[in-house]
Amino acid sequence: MRFCIFIILLISLFTSQLSLSYNAPIVDLEQPPTQSIKTHLVEQGESLYSIAWRYDLNVTQLAKINGLSTSYRLRRGQLLNIDKNAVAKIKPKSSATAKIIKTAKKIIKNDDNKKNSQVKKTLSTLNNQALKWRNPVNGKVTETFNPKDLRKGIEYKAKPGVGVVPAARGVVVYAGDGLRDYGKLVIIKHSDYLLSAYGHNQKLLVSEGQVVDESDIISKLGSTGRLYFEIRKNGKPVNPMAYIN
Repeated sequence: MRFCIFIILLISLFTSQLSLSYNAPIVDLEQPPTQSIKTHLVEQGESLYSIAWRYDLNVTQLAKINGLSTSYRLRRGQLLNIDKNAVAKIKPKSSATAKIIKTAKKIIKNDDNKKNSQVKKTLSTLNNQALKWRNPVNGKVTETFNPKDLRKGIEYKAKPGVGVVPAARGVVVYAGDGLRDYGKLVIIKHSDYLLSAYGHNQKLLVSEGQVVDESDIISKLGSTGRLYFEIRKNGKPVNPMAYIN
């Protein structure tokens, strides 16, 4: 009887050692945090501009490495190459407003006469004047630009429900809520290399492809009165206060 008990104890000890030394298959292990993401699976409502914004990429370069144009409509489930090393090899063009003007002309062709007049006026400004920047909302800056602390933009505190205007003229290239941590977001293209973004809105009042200037209200703030504002140059966040007078 004692011998049988001894054998059972030996078997139990042996099997416990086996379970301790077992390693999970590689496919079951989590991806190392140091491994960079090189592809993105498109979800419903995403665009090239929103994806480029998420990964701090230049949208023109992102389009080129994927063989697309910046006006290309993405489909859900589409796989994009977002390898930053591949993107960095493509130098962005520096032409000022050619693509903005082309988009605006399409709007003129399809819009009513009243709106045509406003769009033509905006086009004239695009052609003849340099960008003039202003605060997008009448409020106090409560958070400043500090990329070391992951603050890629600035935050304003204003009255709840107040209207937000473009910091400079341009074309709306994204209006939606598909980017996490931005809430309802508007992205405006000012040139081939300059974009601005307006986040944490309660209500959006513009749509993609719309030409806007400093007199247009693009969104309304919520009950907190918070507005998050960014400017990016060639896909990289820059200090908005260096642009705003």
